[in-house]
Amino acid sequence: MDNFQTNQDELFPDYEAMDIPEENNPFCNPTENSSFSEPYSQVIPTFFFRNRKCGKKPLKYEKKQLRYYYNTAGVILTSKLFIETALCLLFYIVMFLCSVTESTSFSLYYSALSDTTVRYAFRTVAVIVSTLSVFTAGCRFSSLKPASLFKKCSSFSTVDIVSGFMTGIFTAAVANVIMFLYPGTGSGYGAAGLRLDKDITQTAMVCIYICIAVPVTEGLIFRGIVLRNLSRASQRTGIIATSFLCALSTCSFPAMIPAFLMSVLLCRMTVKYSSVVPSVLIHITVNLSSMIISVYNTYAWDSDVLLIKIWTVITMILGGVFTFVMIFRMPLPKNRPEQRSRSLPLILSSAFIVLLVPLYIVTSFAEFLYLMYV
Repeated sequence: MDNFQTNQDELFPDYEAMDIPEENNPFCNPTENSSFSEPYSQVIPTFFFRNRKCGKKPLKYEKKQLRYYYNTAGVILTSKLFIETALCLLFYIVMFLCSVTESTSFSLYYSALSDTTVRYAFRTVAVIVSTLSVFTAGCRFSSLKPASLFKKCSSFSTVDIVSGFMTGIFTAAVANVIMFLYPGTGSGYGAAGLRLDKDITQTAMVCIYICIAVPVTEGLIFRGIVLRNLSRASQRTGIIATSFLCALSTCSFPAMIPAFLMSVLLCRMTVKYSSVVPSVLIHITVNLSSMIISVYNTYAWDSDVLLIKIWTVITMILGGVFTFVMIFRMPLPKNRPEQRSRSLPLILSSAFIVLLVPLYIVTSFAEFLYLMYV
């Protein structure tokens, strides 16, 4: 006990007895959902907030603790990127060795690299393996209980379901327009930028990846661990920063803008209900609707873009109306001055967050070159 008092006096020499503030929301910010954030006492002991909630500028000890959680988010995403990249390299090496073993030609090697079914099957495995690895470690180092990310949402309203789905459909329509206008993809215009052949196996594999693997894994990592860590001081900054990183993680320049918009919607839904379940369900539904249109367009219309164009126009109009309503109905939390000094400046000075930006940009160029030449 005496040792605790000594450490306390060294860290905060002007400590005085006080009423313990609310641990989840010490910034007196009524626009935030206090049940979403982890206890702020994980960052700094509650006895620090003497007669005021907190100062406008964080102390050195507080900065160190906040950067720890921000860097943890960066390490999680960096590790995920490296694991997926390593698995991709392993795949290429294995396919190369198989081609050399079975034949003097490299036909098998090149066919495997260009085969959509094989690539999506491997991507699915790589995403699942990397996600499970970093999710387990991330929860431990972030002081998060995995069960806390899956709270029951009994109060989830029908209006939110419909509005969230239609807003997601709007972002998918925006993605279609960008893909159509983006250089080199005009002939591949389609829902979610998908290019399908009349192959049942390929269609099933792409559907598993787009409609199940991506929504679930992104929900666990981005709307789960990363959003929680980047929201330690500000939920608003956490939503925007997480969405920015999620957009970069697509490693596709034309997909970044719609991915950012979609992520903001899903992050806001996660914060409101303190659970990743609603955002995952909305993400699955939106991707599934785009997948259905792409499949119908491929199998019934023989890749005619007319149906996709009609679908895009309708969803742009209807989804745009719902998006406009959603902005006013579910605005982002506001930042208080105390939160501004503890969120974005410290996030931008966290080494592993800063490192992610060039890594994602380099990966995006590599993905672009791969699609151009393979």
